Amino acid sequence: MAKRDREAHRAQRLATEAALKRAEHRRHVRNIALSAVIIAVVVGGLAVLSTSKTGSTLAGADASQAQHVLVVGQTAPSFRVRDVVSGHDVTLGSLSGHKTLLFFSEGASCQACMVQAADLQRSSALRGAGIELVSITTDPASVLAQVAAQYHLTTPLLADSNTQMSRAYGMLGRGGMEHPTQDGHAFVLLDGHGKVLWQHPYSQMYVAPKQLLHDMGAAA
Repeated sequence: MAKRDREAHRAQRLATEAALKRAEHRRHVRNIALSAVIIAVVVGGLAVLSTSKTGSTLAGADASQAQHVLVVGQTAPSFRVRDVVSGHDVTLGSLSGHKTLLFFSEGASCQACMVQAADLQRSSALRGAGIELVSITTDPASVLAQVAAQYHLTTPLLADSNTQMSRAYGMLGRGGMEHPTQDGHAFVLLDGHGKVLWQHPYSQMYVAPKQLLHDMGAAA
């Protein structure tokens, strides 16, 4: 009798322990599931928030930083920008009657760019092809005037500090170091009627004038 009582008590204890273990296991599984749900909700919420914020930021950036894409054969966008060499405004119309090479560069912060402008200015090959040079940077006029004097530039050097012309020509971040808020290192060749004949960005910060003319090919 005593033995049966002990066995019954043992069986009851084991059953109770098993029930407790099952309950503990269920609580553990439930907690894991709940934690997973909470994590998923938090991560999902952050992802949505991040996407929303990023989308808004990018949308705003796209709206404010939108650039025109030049197409060969089209008439170039109109512009009016101050030339720090002459002190006068240069417009698309003022470039009519001859081919013009527009040189967009990083400007005052780039020595090679200024050497490029000076060498293009002295290039007999460029003059022989009847091409006149106009350089453009996004530097302030006061800074660019000092640079023009330092490098003895006499050809037009335009201070597009508000980036309107550079943006209209799609030149922000094109070539060079590809800084998105300033010109890179790129060229646009216009005919005497303001039509785009050729354009090209370069990753290097200096292109020999003869190489440039070679790249222009028949457009020059």
